[in-house]
Amino acid sequence: MEKYRKLLLIFLIIIILSCILAPLVKISLDFMLEKIEFLADSVDYENGTYDFGKVMRRILMLAALIVFVILRKSLGIGPLMALGLKMRSGCFRKFLSGFFMAVISLLIYYSLAILFGAWMIHIDFNSAGIILSEISKYFLIACLIGFIEELFFRGFVLQSFMKDMPIAIAVCATSAIYSVLHFLNTEVLVARGFQVSVGFTTMSQFFKPLFLQFIENLPSSIGLFLVGVVLSYAFLLTKSLYLSIGLHSGWVFMMKADSLFLVRIREKYEWFFGNNNQLVTGFIIWGSLICILFIIKKVYRNTHNSGSYLKSSGSGQNSFK
Repeated sequence: MEKYRKLLLIFLIIIILSCILAPLVKISLDFMLEKIEFLADSVDYENGTYDFGKVMRRILMLAALIVFVILRKSLGIGPLMALGLKMRSGCFRKFLSGFFMAVISLLIYYSLAILFGAWMIHIDFNSAGIILSEISKYFLIACLIGFIEELFFRGFVLQSFMKDMPIAIAVCATSAIYSVLHFLNTEVLVARGFQVSVGFTTMSQFFKPLFLQFIENLPSSIGLFLVGVVLSYAFLLTKSLYLSIGLHSGWVFMMKADSLFLVRIREKYEWFFGNNNQLVTGFIIWGSLICILFIIKKVYRNTHNSGSYLKSSGSGQNSFK
């Protein structure tokens, strides 16, 4: 079976396994909600109902971990990821370059948004200590998210696709999957009690916006797809994950930390500056992503040859121009 078909089959297995595990996890969680306050707060438990969407996302991660551990040899997960994380000179510099490139791009975005009145500055100077603590926390969380997602999407999925298809198509396929999976954040309220179909119901609610609200979610899909393309391009041109991890971490950090200093004015210039939940829905962010793409190409195009990269990973027949 071709590698990309095997990978798509793996995704289907993960979803089915998650749906099977969901009712079992729910029963255990129902029992603990009244006893452990931390768990109740984490799933917004109130008046006998809670958000199972948050639980399902963690079940999906668990199912993926189980499947990848079982099939790690046949999929070649270890060697592919190790190839992207191979220590070379300038690795940390690439991470910092990506991080600050992302931070600067969003600082420009926020400056324009403030200038046009889409955002406004709001700082509580009485909680300076808390702000420093929150910034440190957001930085660590952003780096963790950047590392995990890049290791999976660029370190494994993209490289797996490149073995069986042209690089441009592999990048588009990886970016499309990256975009779709970011829609798995729908709130799904459930009551306590055994529900055998809760996993399938939650997954249907996750994917519902993509089909029934396609036009409404099209800006988000385009923005997330562009993010995936930029991160994939960063990986291909540098032959490592460090630049893409830096970019990813910088964007996540800024989008988490902005609430400490800024407040969004809803429904004002949404097409330009995005909506309150996702900045990637706006033209300004799309433009900044395209600019970053050209900057990366300008800075790193002579650093490595993508063709030689494919040769080192088992295929030298494709090129990315």
